[in-house]
Amino acid sequence: MAAGSIKLSTERLQAGLYIKLPLKWRDHPFMLNRFQIESDAQAKVIRSLPISFVYYYPDKSISTPLPALAEKTENPDEVDPNAVHREKEAMEQEKQKRIEEQRRFRARIQKVQQHYQRSMAQLRAINMKVSQRPQAANEDVRMLVDSLMVVGGEANVTLHLMDDPSLAEDMYAHSLNVAVLALMLARSHGYDNDKIRALLTGAVLHDIGTKKVPSAIIRKKERLTEPEMNYYRLHVAYGSELITEMDECTPSVEKILAQHHEYADGSGFPDGLQGDNIDEMAQIVSMMNFYDRLCRPQFGAPARMPFAALSHLFKDNKEKFNPRLLALFVKMMGVYPPGTVVRLSSGETGMIISVNSSALLKPNVMLYDPEIPADQATIIDMRESDLEIDTAVPISKLPQEIKDYLKPRTRISYFMDGDG
Repeated sequence: MAAGSIKLSTERLQAGLYIKLPLKWRDHPFMLNRFQIESDAQAKVIRSLPISFVYYYPDKSISTPLPALAEKTENPDEVDPNAVHREKEAMEQEKQKRIEEQRRFRARIQKVQQHYQRSMAQLRAINMKVSQRPQAANEDVRMLVDSLMVVGGEANVTLHLMDDPSLAEDMYAHSLNVAVLALMLARSHGYDNDKIRALLTGAVLHDIGTKKVPSAIIRKKERLTEPEMNYYRLHVAYGSELITEMDECTPSVEKILAQHHEYADGSGFPDGLQGDNIDEMAQIVSMMNFYDRLCRPQFGAPARMPFAALSHLFKDNKEKFNPRLLALFVKMMGVYPPGTVVRLSSGETGMIISVNSSALLKPNVMLYDPEIPADQATIIDMRESDLEIDTAVPISKLPQEIKDYLKPRTRISYFMDGDG
């Protein structure tokens, strides 16, 4: 029996009861296995199913079951079998329509994943060429920036959670995350295309100097010693040196590379700059860099869920960043960014796989349901649902079966879809 539930005869059902059907998802016409009965017509459809009981949740219901006596006194003449059949047929058609929409959504995600992988390949090429053939790297930078601007230029951009790249590609995934988030923030901030191009170029190249830092330091899984940290900090100067021969190296791009670790309160490096002494585009890249390193940590730091990372950024580190840009970033990401595991008002657990820039409080959520194969998991577009998010759930608090099903990422990767 489901926790917190009571077995209830289907004859006692009425609108307002919150129930779970003891059927597999494809064996009934409802979109979910758990839901609140919205009408007497729905109650009659449930009675027409090959079940004699449901699981009833008193604490989630807004009405009480019909008296047990109703089982014996209900007048069969009051139930129009044709009406029930029509209602059931309409629901099945709607369910098939939703299933087809989910199929198209998954196909879209596949295309986004392909675009993401192409962008990762371009970043690899840039990193390979920049120190030996900087002019050849120019073309790769331009191609990558152009492709990002096309997608990010759409009116309704959707930010998707991507499959994790290998740890060996962490630097590329990090740079791409920073570029994607910086682009979305710049669009929200009203930047024109020239400024966005410079911002994207700087974001893509911001960590290029790490090529000249020993890989033993870059890939170290424990906290750096002070000498190691001093060596790591040199990647800022190394990056500025590497891009001097690139045509894409404008003064704006130079500032981004030189200042992407500076913070408004003066606690950054290499120069301890404060406030408006830091270029605004560098401020954006610095904030995106800080946020992404909370989700894709270095040097033994714990990985944070996107929800917790955003909260930590806003509550505990706000003095490091331009308050106007920080507020805009929090608004842009929504309360629950992609990758956050949440509990819904239905009691179900799901993972946010994308947020819609036009409806931030209505993300797309993949639901955990052991009766549906994980690769066919139900995806709810909350713009089309009455469900609400109750709370975020730390990955450490999830039962193993939910972790195995949802596969929450410990290293978050994002990409955009312009068809949102």
